[in-house]
Amino acid sequence: EWNAMNEAGVVNDMSAPGLAGLPRRTGKKPIIAAVNGICMGGGFEMVANCDIILASSAAIFSLPEVKRGIVPVAGCLPRLTRTIGLQRTMDLVLTGRNVSATTLHDWGLISQVVDPPADVVRAAVGVAEIMCKNSPDSLIVGRLGVRMSWEAGSVEDTVSDLADQWYPRLVGGPNFAEGIQAFVEKRSPSWKNSKL
Repeated sequence: EWNAMNEAGVVNDMSAPGLAGLPRRTGKKPIIAAVNGICMGGGFEMVANCDIILASSAAIFSLPEVKRGIVPVAGCLPRLTRTIGLQRTMDLVLTGRNVSATTLHDWGLISQVVDPPADVVRAAVGVAEIMCKNSPDSLIVGRLGVRMSWEAGSVEDTVSDLADQWYPRLVGGPNFAEGIQAFVEKRSPSWKNSKL
């Protein structure tokens, strides 16, 4: 497809919502990636933009764009740099080499390596089920705070935004009161749909 576009003089547009909209996603729900098999190029970029990544022990990752005169520009370069560091990101981007799920787990990108490989989706669903037992408001604000600190880079700005804008909304909602009351009454909370 790209070759036909090049021959026609059409420049490939890498603006939103490319790669399933993940690079510029503003939603509230956590995105969990379950990777099994080959995850290269745009697939790796999509994964690098997810909130939690689980990968099978057989998964292979690569940013091979450099081998074809391309650069991954859909958000993974700054995000990988912040997550796994400058030199490791340079290694991946400038060599295009393959790396294992275990290596990316050791580097801090992958949350969990799953074996046997066929269990990776089940493991990702298990993580989602654990999240679903928690306050939806707390999930939204907690995820937002982590992503703000990852994106903005300013600790003080993130702390101020959370404390001034989001914490009052969290505390003012019914799930905050329910969580505290359930703790006092030694019972499981009964969460309401989030209004945040």
